[in-house]
Amino acid sequence: MEFIFIDQHSEYYKEAIDLRVSLFFSGMNNAKDLINDTHENQGQHIVCLEGEEIVGTGRLNIEKNQGIISQMAIKKEFQKKGIGSGILSKLLDKCSSLELEKIKLSARETAINFYKKYGFECYGDYYESEKTGIVHRNMSKKVNY
Repeated sequence: MEFIFIDQHSEYYKEAIDLRVSLFFSGMNNAKDLINDTHENQGQHIVCLEGEEIVGTGRLNIEKNQGIISQMAIKKEFQKKGIGSGILSKLLDKCSSLELEKIKLSARETAINFYKKYGFECYGDYYESEKTGIVHRNMSKKVNY
């Protein structure tokens, strides 16, 4: 498996969008609008390739010396195989190389323990995502560099 950072002009970008739509917004009429949020254009996108197939993706945005990780998606048949860990590790490495102070994310309730393994801590209350209605919780960690 190969992990690569891409931009919106990459041959892999559309496939990464399609993966995110299928996992997060399937059946929603406004799925493309939900993907194209205020962070999309400035995001640093990463994909995991198995051969030429995208099996996972994630996004990093930088705001005021903080990283914001979002839109992590792994194809169902590739989950629990270390791909999410690989993507997250690459995003954390990027944050460290940029000497950011803190990283934030909003985790689905089912993913909280995954992020805790990487040193993220919960803050605030559980809430329903405005986009999907799925329960999330904010998490953060300080960057070590």
